[in-house]
Formats: sequence, C-alpha cells, structure tokens
Amino acid sequence: PSAEILREGFRVALAGPPNAGKSTLFNVLVDRDAAIVTPIAGTTRDALHRSVAIGGVPFTFVDMAGLRDEAGDAVELIGIERARHEMAAADCVLWLGPEGEGPPGAWEIEARCDLADRTRKSAPAHCVSAVAGEGLDNLKRALVEHARAAMPKPGELALARRQRDLIAAAAGALADAASVADPLVVAEHLRLARDAFDCLTGRAATEDMLDALFGRFCIGK
Repeated sequence: PSAEILREGFRVALAGPPNAGKSTLFNVLVDRDAAIVTPIAGTTRDALHRSVAIGGVPFTFVDMAGLRDEAGDAVELIGIERARHEMAAADCVLWLGPEGEGPPGAWEIEARCDLADRTRKSAPAHCVSAVAGEGLDNLKRALVEHARAAMPKPGELALARRQRDLIAAAAGALADAASVADPLVVAEHLRLARDAFDCLTGRAATEDMLDALFGRFCIGK
C-alpha cells in the first residue's frame, strides 16, 4: 500500500464535461461552498483541492475544469490539461460525463437524479442529487469502504513513492540477472540490484535521496 494516502488522503477526482454537476457535488462532499457554481459552461478553470475526513478516513477531493475537445480560450485549455493530469493522479475518479467515456476504472455517476430530464446511464455505480441529497450517503459509504481497502492496515508495511521505485528497480535487475547466462552480464544486473537495495536501506547516499531531502525539508547551511 501507498504511504502517500496516509499523509495526503485518498484522492478522489470529479470529472466530466462542462456543466455536468461536478462543482455542485464537490461542494456537498467537502461540506462548503469551495467551488463557484453557475449555469455558465467552463466556470471552473483550475483544479480545486479540498481535504476532508469522512467516517474517520482522510480524503482529498478534486474539482476541475470540464473536459471537451474544443476549449473556449487558452485559459480553459490549460485547465483541461490540468484536469487530465489530476485524473491520472487520482486514487478514484467519479465520472459525471457520458457513460463509457471516462477513464478506465472510473465510477459512473448519474448526477441530478431528482430531475426527470437528466441524462440517464444504463449501469451507474451511483445515482445522486447534490441538490436534493439523494444517494449521497450511499456514495460516501462506498468511498469510505474503497479508501479503507486501499490504505495500509495496522501493522502492515506501507511504501513511499521513492521506496516503491527502488524496490521495482531491484526486482527488475534481479529478473534480468535470472534471464541471461553470461556471468559478466549477470554480475552487472546484480550490482544494479545491490545499488537499489543500498539506497533503500540508507547504505548509499544518492542524488535522488539528497533531492528528496532538500525538497521536503528546510535545512540551513
């Protein structure tokens, strides 16, 4: 499991085209008027992040610009690019757009379920109305269960991003060593694996570790 979830919270991105109801649902989930809501398409330009605890579980909800092929101006285009980045970085995406057009693994959300003329989905994960409050408790309960399953359990090992990268590098080097017969090539792969383990255990100081240290902490001369 990822250690970042414990520090930053389970990251949930609300995505879809303009005027899909993302900002209204976002405000309800974070329990404040954090995002501006208007009938004008493209109101949200930048990505909005708000942290909140639901059922004792830390979440970071992200509202973002609506996705569409042709942006209205250069600012909206930047917002759409940032929205795609936020979707890729999210632990869970709530997709409020046309069914089947969201990223792989996204939850299909049928919004505005209190309106008869809403856009219906054949198999939504949740039907909600941020205005009437319908389906919100079920959505929150499902998010809490999903987040808890992704978080490390008490006593369980959790890895930071740097640790995961080093372990992956060591595993790849060992796999490469097992796939060749030349002793010199095997020795080189084993050296790379040992370098990764030395960085992981702190036996070797690397530029990456120094960059991470000075990037996260304020250290005087």
